[in-house]
Amino acid sequence: MPVALPIFPLNTVLFPGMSVPLHIFERRYRRLVSELLDTGSESSAAQESARGPRRFGVVWIELGHEVASESGQGAGGAETGVPTTGGSHAALPRVSATGCTAVIRDVRPYDDGRYDLVVEGGARFSVTDLSEVDPSSPDEYARASVSFLPEPLGPDVEEHAERVRDLYEVYCERLAAIGMAPETSPDLPKDPIALSYSVAASAVLDQAEKQRLLEAEDAATRLAVAARFLRRENRIVAAPTLPNLPAGPFLNNGVSFN
Repeated sequence: MPVALPIFPLNTVLFPGMSVPLHIFERRYRRLVSELLDTGSESSAAQESARGPRRFGVVWIELGHEVASESGQGAGGAETGVPTTGGSHAALPRVSATGCTAVIRDVRPYDDGRYDLVVEGGARFSVTDLSEVDPSSPDEYARASVSFLPEPLGPDVEEHAERVRDLYEVYCERLAAIGMAPETSPDLPKDPIALSYSVAASAVLDQAEKQRLLEAEDAATRLAVAARFLRRENRIVAAPTLPNLPAGPFLNNGVSFN
């Protein structure tokens, strides 16, 4: 059954179970967060029970800009934060049709209306209908009708999981040898679904590859694709001269700006 969600486009792929800090300053997204946090006269716990968790949908920006400055203008004056899933007359940014819910876990409000958030990835979804937003309206954000995706294990999932654990251990050892280390705990989840998302979130991959992992139809497929990526990355990290790596959780401060 389709569910309505406010949509937040990011230049980062969010996975279930993954925590991401966000700095919210664009007016439309300040409004989004304010509406999610609005508790009225009831307690926060009572509101969350009545209305569900404080969540919105995160979709990866395939083409375009997340944000470039506090003016809300991207590079070259392009409007930011007004997503579309494509089409012959698509505006920018163009976003993926598969995303992940973000549940607000921690909030720091500022007097000027900005917010610092920590969000955690919840459930995958597919966008079935994305609202059109007038880019000239700085207070309007996109909403979508979404269908939540199942999380099947898939065939031979334990074999894939064991292979990924072995490859990931080598990956971490080789990264540590060059002074880098993943953000995840060395104790990977035993559950194959959680394992697939933990490895996908922590590996240094470009965002298109991460989106491919998010869209995998089951955990076995995700683990099989992750294994191919890890084999490649293990060869790269073991090379005598390390080439440039894509920006990832090891190479930045982990903060996404809306």
